[in-house]
Amino acid sequence: MPASSMADADFRELRFPIVEPDPRHTKLRLSREGLEAIQRITTPIAAVAVIGPYRSGKSFLLNQLLSLSCYEGFGVGHMRDTKTKGIWVWGTPLELDIDGVKTSVLYLDTEGFESVGKSNVYDDRIFALATVLSSVLIYNLPETIREADISRLSFAVELAEEFYGRVKGQDVAFEPAKLLWLIQRDFLQGKSVQQMVDEALRHVPNTEGDKNIDLVNQIRDSLAVMGDNSTAFSLPQPHLQRTKLCDMKDGELDPSYVKKREQLKEVVSSIIHPKIVQGKALNGKEFVSFLEQILDALNKGEIPSTGSLVEVFNKGILERCLKLYSETMAKLGLPLSEQSLHAAHQKSKEDAMKLFDQQHFGRHHAKKSVMQLDEEIEKACSGFCPFQ
Repeated sequence: MPASSMADADFRELRFPIVEPDPRHTKLRLSREGLEAIQRITTPIAAVAVIGPYRSGKSFLLNQLLSLSCYEGFGVGHMRDTKTKGIWVWGTPLELDIDGVKTSVLYLDTEGFESVGKSNVYDDRIFALATVLSSVLIYNLPETIREADISRLSFAVELAEEFYGRVKGQDVAFEPAKLLWLIQRDFLQGKSVQQMVDEALRHVPNTEGDKNIDLVNQIRDSLAVMGDNSTAFSLPQPHLQRTKLCDMKDGELDPSYVKKREQLKEVVSSIIHPKIVQGKALNGKEFVSFLEQILDALNKGEIPSTGSLVEVFNKGILERCLKLYSETMAKLGLPLSEQSLHAAHQKSKEDAMKLFDQQHFGRHHAKKSVMQLDEEIEKACSGFCPFQ
């Protein structure tokens, strides 16, 4: 459906892509189809994204959360090729009252990782985009938690350390998604799913000094710190005949599954919150702009990095700070003594740096942006300062 008619449809019940793979299936690009409709949402937006391996039942799970059949909701594939390419959104936002604020909840279906014909870096970009964009990130895992599943969270951990580690009340970046570990299996061998997650996140002995084990253990440490931002949930298989699930009504599904599914809906609803960027809940137009920025950052370089995100998000702030410096200096009543001019330069520079410190994104990688601002101010100063 063309973008114009999609906007006219104004979120009728249909699904559409918001991000698609490029022809080489290594990078991502915006799918303009339907973005106009999202931009028209004036209420705060929250996004629930489901990530996980190829053919792990993500699309079916989303349909279940939305109380939709396979024929109404997201496409479910029983063939060997993956059904969802890129990231798709369900066209009718769920309207929730969150702390007295009407919030539009978007449900996002993501392309499964580890399928044939894709690079690992493409999977990383999908994972990273879902991590940054969502308010609730459901990590859908069949049967158990593998080392590879933990390793994939390295980018989420980097983001947490880079953007969410500021003093509470002074956080001007974006808030983290709530991570929901969803383990789909019938038996947990006498353990609760939380115990299973806790065990998977425990340090692995590394007597031989294996660098890969060290790396995964570092991720485990960081995830443990983020523990209060994650939830674990188990979901039994709905039926043994998985290829026929789409044709089954609730009465034909395992009763324990139906009961747990309803509990899962309640858990997801309880942890949803609007997407907050720089202390502000995003509406539709701002959400799409945020998506564009993230995509730009994640497509930079060979691999997605927090450094790229910091650079993109700080670009506008750097420009504002430099403008503040230039405008302040331009208002000086010249001529001035060299001493007075130097003092004015220092004061204007301090004000610009203070503004950057108040508004910038990132912790570790922001140092590069600070150095860049300092260089740009010194360049701008050459137009005013004879002592340069």
